[in-house]
Amino acid sequence: MILQINKMYAPEIGGVESVVKEYSEFLQEYDDVSVLAIKANFSLRTSVEYINGVKVYRCASLGTYMSMPLSLVFFIYLFFLAKKANVIHFHEPFPLGCVGSFLVSKEKKIFVTWHSDIIKQKSIKHFFEFFQKRLCAKAHTIIATSKNLIDFSPILRRFRQKVEVIPLAIDPEKYETIEMKNVSLEHLPSEYVLFLGRFSYYKGIFVLLEAIEKVDKKVPFVIAGNGELLDEIKKRITRIDREVVLIDRFVTEDEKKYLLKNSKFMVFPSIYPSEAFGIIQLESMIYSKPVINTTLPTGVPWVSLDMESGLSVEVGNSIALANAIERLYFDEKLYQKLSRGACDRFKNLFTNKRVNAQLHSLYFGK
Repeated sequence: MILQINKMYAPEIGGVESVVKEYSEFLQEYDDVSVLAIKANFSLRTSVEYINGVKVYRCASLGTYMSMPLSLVFFIYLFFLAKKANVIHFHEPFPLGCVGSFLVSKEKKIFVTWHSDIIKQKSIKHFFEFFQKRLCAKAHTIIATSKNLIDFSPILRRFRQKVEVIPLAIDPEKYETIEMKNVSLEHLPSEYVLFLGRFSYYKGIFVLLEAIEKVDKKVPFVIAGNGELLDEIKKRITRIDREVVLIDRFVTEDEKKYLLKNSKFMVFPSIYPSEAFGIIQLESMIYSKPVINTTLPTGVPWVSLDMESGLSVEVGNSIALANAIERLYFDEKLYQKLSRGACDRFKNLFTNKRVNAQLHSLYFGK
């Protein structure tokens, strides 16, 4: 049995949750796969269900604290499931997971996918890094999603000899069709610039809003998402004298594909290294849509390269972002070059077929 460990699992929305789902559904073709996660909201009951052949344990939850789900029974389930498992795969950062790794025998084959360092929760960062280091010391292999992340993370640099780079990926076949019956988007402007994601502190949404105010020419924008900053974003948009359509909810998968396919290009203005990759960049590139991202010290500017598949601007610089938006929107020759580059880069590096082959080799080839 293969045991995947993460704080939550689909249908909970999140980049890491998407990766765990992709890993699990691919690996269950070769072995039984179980996922150990925690319920997002307070619950006294642990549930067990099968999703696309994957057995999912959602542990009873005390709720969340500092974005971290809390559960006592998680450790009990981890202890017993780890005894049964041949392979145990942790996804970091997940504080309860790395603490619970003390319950796992070092004789087990352990993998760790390192999605990001702990960035925001500085008060608990050093405490949990002790457990993360112990987990990495036990691990057979640590997976980093980009070389940039190895260079950025002090913990990954410490264990560099056992780190392999396997980027995130998506299945192009899932993006070929859009079920319009699942799309309820109306009155969108044509050739809009798109922001799509969670309204969180690290996403740089307010830098984008400042940039929109600085764009001199007529450019329509669509901003879609939800999160803790929603109310503040709504107030800010009402004060902007520009064409900005706000979709104040998480969109469905088909709506996401529709928004990406019909956009001019996407902006990805993240401002903190909590953003370690940005899988939404791949979802834009698959439709030959360039990306404007930021020069974070993580994998973000590696996923979409400056002047190859999009433009990269200085982190937090709204003037540079506004200039990049105008340049990419109105320079047709540049736009066509980067559109082709976006599609080519996706096909060459980020298809699930290519990445799954790397994952299969890691699991079963050594």
